[in-house]
Amino acid sequence: MILTKLARGILTMLSLFVFVAFATAQTKTVTGKVTDSKGEGVPSATVAVKGTKVSTTTGADGSFSLNAPTGAKTLVISSVGFSTKEVGITDGPIAVSLETQNAALNEVVVIGYGTRKVKDLTGSVSNITTKDFNKGQISTPDQLLQGRTPGVLVTPASGEPGSAATINIRGTASIRGNQEPLYVVDGVPIAGGGTLGSASGVEGSSTPRNPLMFLNPNDIESITVLKDASAAAIYGSRGANGVVLITTKSGKGGKKGQINFSAATSIATTAKRYDLMSPQDFLLAAKKANIDGGADPVAAASAVELLDKKASTDWQDQIFRTGVSQNYNLGWGFNAKSTNVRLSGSYDDQQGIIRNSSLKRLTARANITQKFWGDKLKFEIASTYSNTKNQYPPLSNNAGYQGSLLGAALQFNPTYPVYNPDGSFYQPGDQRNPAQMLAYFDDNDRVTRFLNSISGSWIITKGLTYKVVLGLDNMKSERIAFADPRLSTNAYSGTTSLSTPNGITVKNFNNSIQGNGRTTKQNLDLKSTLVEHYLTYDKDFGKSNFNIVGGFSYQNFITEYSQRVGWGLNTPVTAPTDVFVKDFNNFKNYADMYPGYDKNELQSYFGRVNYSFDDKYFLTATVRADGSSKFGANNRYGVFPAFAGKWKLINEEFARNSIGKWLGEFSLRANYGVLGSQDGLPSYGAVNRQFNYKDANGADQNTLVQTGNPDLKWEEAATTGAGVDLTTKNNRLNITVDYFYTKRTNILFNAPTPGGFAPTSNWFINLPGYVINKGWEVSLGYKIIKGKNFTWDASYNMTFVKNELREMPVPVITGGVSGQGLTGAYAQTFTNGQPLFTWSMPVFRGFDGNGNARYENGAQNQLVGTAIPNFFAGLTNNFTLGNWSLSVFANTVRGFHVYNNTANALFLKGSLRNGRNVTYAAGTSPENPFNPGSVSTRFLEKGDFIRISNVNLSYAFNLKNSKTIKSLSLYASGQNLVLFTKYTGIDPEVNVDKSISGVPSRGFDYTNYPRPRVVTFGVNLGF
Repeated sequence: MILTKLARGILTMLSLFVFVAFATAQTKTVTGKVTDSKGEGVPSATVAVKGTKVSTTTGADGSFSLNAPTGAKTLVISSVGFSTKEVGITDGPIAVSLETQNAALNEVVVIGYGTRKVKDLTGSVSNITTKDFNKGQISTPDQLLQGRTPGVLVTPASGEPGSAATINIRGTASIRGNQEPLYVVDGVPIAGGGTLGSASGVEGSSTPRNPLMFLNPNDIESITVLKDASAAAIYGSRGANGVVLITTKSGKGGKKGQINFSAATSIATTAKRYDLMSPQDFLLAAKKANIDGGADPVAAASAVELLDKKASTDWQDQIFRTGVSQNYNLGWGFNAKSTNVRLSGSYDDQQGIIRNSSLKRLTARANITQKFWGDKLKFEIASTYSNTKNQYPPLSNNAGYQGSLLGAALQFNPTYPVYNPDGSFYQPGDQRNPAQMLAYFDDNDRVTRFLNSISGSWIITKGLTYKVVLGLDNMKSERIAFADPRLSTNAYSGTTSLSTPNGITVKNFNNSIQGNGRTTKQNLDLKSTLVEHYLTYDKDFGKSNFNIVGGFSYQNFITEYSQRVGWGLNTPVTAPTDVFVKDFNNFKNYADMYPGYDKNELQSYFGRVNYSFDDKYFLTATVRADGSSKFGANNRYGVFPAFAGKWKLINEEFARNSIGKWLGEFSLRANYGVLGSQDGLPSYGAVNRQFNYKDANGADQNTLVQTGNPDLKWEEAATTGAGVDLTTKNNRLNITVDYFYTKRTNILFNAPTPGGFAPTSNWFINLPGYVINKGWEVSLGYKIIKGKNFTWDASYNMTFVKNELREMPVPVITGGVSGQGLTGAYAQTFTNGQPLFTWSMPVFRGFDGNGNARYENGAQNQLVGTAIPNFFAGLTNNFTLGNWSLSVFANTVRGFHVYNNTANALFLKGSLRNGRNVTYAAGTSPENPFNPGSVSTRFLEKGDFIRISNVNLSYAFNLKNSKTIKSLSLYASGQNLVLFTKYTGIDPEVNVDKSISGVPSRGFDYTNYPRPRVVTFGVNLGF
């Protein structure tokens, strides 16, 4: 009996063992980890076997383990706030990355004195990050966002490395001084300037380099643009032109740290050259021009015989080159619980496509964050040091008929040789040999900048934080130029004069370059100190949330300028083989120009309240009071308020059951505010300015250079806007539409006094007129294909803008035209009922039977369009196929005109009679060689264009088995690859400074440094 029971027990146990073994054989253990887009583990995510009830949840680090039935093929992973994802079951551990649901809406962006999620923004804010930036050879931050953001128009001044750009946010409104937005780098508003224009010895001026060139673009994490009053009002008087917030990268890589290295080589070439006549065609055209001008064939043949020096020289080849550039970046960072550190350095060596033009830059950056006392106390340091060396060719914005480098190359006789038989440069009469200009002018500067932001914040109690910020900005620039004594007085006849600020000549030093040589040293020091204190209160009360900011800001700006000129060498330099020692101390005579000193201060109080209720209703109220030392006591302070509201309609119960079935986001926004501006106003605009000096005989003299106006008021820009944000449920399509209307009043202007616009002692006034900017912005993103191995998404932005000036007392002229016989000519005006920068000139109607110009309305000036575009757009297509990625970006700008001052000054039929080359279009035209090249619509052209601006192809290697290298990618990019335009010049996207008496100009093309076509090859490594 006992044995029977024992046998039965054993049999039962064996049966149970067989059953368990069989059941175990029917399941499979599956392990893995669920992370978000940043690589952080997602806790409490549900991991289920598709088609079964088997499931589990992830641990705190996102890891999971479960037994899946044999034959199961798919896991379904879901978590609140993330899109559900299905992945295949494999033999090894499974890595799953979840995409944030409506990820773009949950992004946190910097808004000035704080951050907000995109979904909670009430104002018009655009944010682009590293994945959106333009790729390739990037020298300044503005190139990263060109064409990428609606409402933001970036117009390069030229194609020179580090050149300045004009950035307009929702149009342009000022007719005096700065048109640029405020730049804020890691919380520190930076001053513009800090670089110097030319003083090389070639007459004319040049545009200073970009003041943002001290920043290494590779250090930038994101760029946020505050476009309307509700967004920018926290910066008050400096927000009228918009605000650009630049945030640099912080440490990543966890406790182990992360090292990133990148290297790139770029090859730059001319995208287009001028179609100049060959030597043979030039001589034939010159003979015909002489005959057309009245010479008999024999005399014409003799004249051409004198022109022909038997050489064949392409002068564009003499000045252009293939520029080969290098870029290296090294960064190290880590982030622990209470510590975040990133250290980086970079080296750039950019060669321009014109010889003797380059930019070499070294940068070092440190971003450090350290928390103490249970993370209640936090210290942050953001420090940048840069050392930039610029080399400049002898180019200027407004050289005379002889031209600076490019103008000389375009008109120099193609039968002229480069050298004489004795090795000296061939230099006929008053013409300028471009090769000699490159050899005998030397112009370099060095710009160092040290920008620091040091802050401390203390969490006083839950939700209440105090923060103090100290910003220090110190820039030093020294530019030294040399002109060789072998340069002929016939071609370079200028001397140096000592003059007062209002143009009274005190002394002429009669220091001609020939035989003397010349050197010029300019020094510019810019210092700024920022101190800010503010409190932030962030608290939830049931369904209500309050985010309140209030504080105080003080910032001062000090600028010092000096210039010294030297001439007369101790050792003569005459023969071609003589060495000109380019040492500033190598001259006999020196003279100091009048120095400059400028200081101004800005004191501000600011506050902002963000309120939201039930994630449906959002309100923002902002006010800033700014006091500036630039104004008199009567109007020293300006108060600038703004209000905005947002209704998240999609969260209403009635919407959830209707449009909520296919929309994930649908919000309506509205805003109104007043912003201020003091741009273009000097530090002492409210007071009388008298200049004291000694005349040539040593006697004391004084002159009034400005009449003060104690009643000056701040410029004001009242803005109204409304917007719609829409995103589909599946997060594939998102659309944002904004309407804006801005009225700019109290326009600051430097007018002659008293009354009338005539050259006399000036003073600053507030004009009674005003400027209107209104328009629409549209931003659209669509994930066209979202497959496992192939994806295609597109983003598009476009802006319509209309600009108009109203109630101006009298028209104001600007836009001085350069060229022989054009002294005092202008082509642009500000006048009522028209956009700013309206073209004013006679309308050209072709040539008559004698080849003379015909004009409408008795050759009277007419208003003929504007230099301001009324439409611009950008389109990006991103493709991925496995490890391959391709991005193609194109942009267009339309509705504007460009004045081709190059053609006006150089490409006339009469130039052939004078032995100067022209384009084929000019050389074969029916123009009479005695027809004057007057300003007219003959040289005014539509600037509309479409450009394939940026193409980037990259391959990311799979390095899962590598213990050392965490990431490796190779890429090739192209910039300015294809241009579609009817403009006959090199490039319609140009803005050479042709201002008159401080009144800005727009849309001029005059022997401009061409924009290159660039191909870049690079590698990115992560360790």
